[in-house]
Amino acid sequence: MSLISKIATNTFWQVFGKILGTILGLVTVGLMTRYLGQAGFGYYTTIVSFLQFFGVITDFGLQMTATKALARPGANENKIISNIFTLRLASAIVFLGGAAIICWFLPYPMIVKQGIAIGSLSFVFISLQSVLISVFQKNMSMAKVAWAEIWGRLILLGGVYSAITGKFGLLYIIMAVVVANLVNWAILHYRSRKYVKVRLAFDWTYWLEIWHASWPLAITISLSLVYFRADTLILSFFRPASEVGIYGASYKVLEVLIQFPYLFLGVILPLLSQFFVTDKKIFQAILQKSFDFLMIIALPMIFAIWALGDKVMTVVAGSDFAVSGDILKILIVAAGAIYVSSLFGYTIVACELQKKMIKFYLINAVISLILYLIFIPMYSYWGAAVLTVLTELVIMFSSLYILKKHVQISLKFKVAGKALAASAIMLLVLWLLNNQGLFTLMIIGGIVYFGVLYMLRGVSKSMIREIVKYRS
Repeated sequence: MSLISKIATNTFWQVFGKILGTILGLVTVGLMTRYLGQAGFGYYTTIVSFLQFFGVITDFGLQMTATKALARPGANENKIISNIFTLRLASAIVFLGGAAIICWFLPYPMIVKQGIAIGSLSFVFISLQSVLISVFQKNMSMAKVAWAEIWGRLILLGGVYSAITGKFGLLYIIMAVVVANLVNWAILHYRSRKYVKVRLAFDWTYWLEIWHASWPLAITISLSLVYFRADTLILSFFRPASEVGIYGASYKVLEVLIQFPYLFLGVILPLLSQFFVTDKKIFQAILQKSFDFLMIIALPMIFAIWALGDKVMTVVAGSDFAVSGDILKILIVAAGAIYVSSLFGYTIVACELQKKMIKFYLINAVISLILYLIFIPMYSYWGAAVLTVLTELVIMFSSLYILKKHVQISLKFKVAGKALAASAIMLLVLWLLNNQGLFTLMIIGGIVYFGVLYMLRGVSKSMIREIVKYRS
């Protein structure tokens, strides 16, 4: 099987799993918003955002470090994964346990504090999942990850449905989230035994080596929290729960939309790391193809949401959350920036230039926090959405600057330009047919976009054959 075919196969399974998981996730969110209402979903959003803040800190850059370490020739996979697994478990206990304690000293309603305490277990399992995903990325066996996520989503959907029919309330839903992530982790752990034997490992010398490699990522990830998660937390302190719920519904869709590039780039990262050292020409080719592919996906997503955002949020969350569609139309620009900046960010890691980005993350974090504290109390979710876009654009251009300065990358925008033209034509068609239903418009939009893109030769027969063809 050719390298591109392997990437395509794994990307297919990730896309398949993500599409099915997204459908299940959106159905689940729809049930929750309709059951909990704006205020209740605001409480749920506050719980999850608070835990996500601490959950991301537990990463310490360990997932990317694991992926890079496993990509090295002759890597001792059992040693790498066992030590990083143990480190991740320890950091999860410290930070998520701390979150469960800290919340009791904050001016949150009792149900939010109880939800954070219960939900902290869920994020422990999530943090352990990501370590195991590195194993499947290395062995290009992402189908197993996809099915584990689907099972977790099904269990969560069942739990939410039973909470609604039994009128058990918000805390029961949080417990369902815990069980779903426990099952997801258990499946991945069982499946990973084919490749590695994961045990608790305390190799202090190797821990120091891991920390030396991961600390720049740990700092940048922690700083990124300020501008990517602090908006919702600040909103929860200064505005009513109903407004947090409205913003949270649109943000939930944003989170769904930005998951794909990270899954795709998880497969690409080992290749970028390898060929940056061994063959700069192949490295540049992989970077260019990845950029083209992400542009083909991101640009129509942005234009489609501009046309269909109101319909999307009404279908997903219900008529009470229709205003979330206008917020989503702003946030979708941030999603597009994340697609590009994630590629640049992973490339920076592959080139071991993480330290060069720290000052940009620090400046962005400080400025965004100041702006959040000024404008969110005044303009609520509108201020939060606009500032989210600006901060993501800053990181995107900063990452590009670092790569151009230190790696001298050269990106061509021929495919991106064709994707932009096809997206614009799709947008026009969607506006003209706006009286149709959402799913009809999605089908029409997809046909128009890919049809025009094919006619513009943004994708070619040879590219399609290369993606689907298996070679020895």
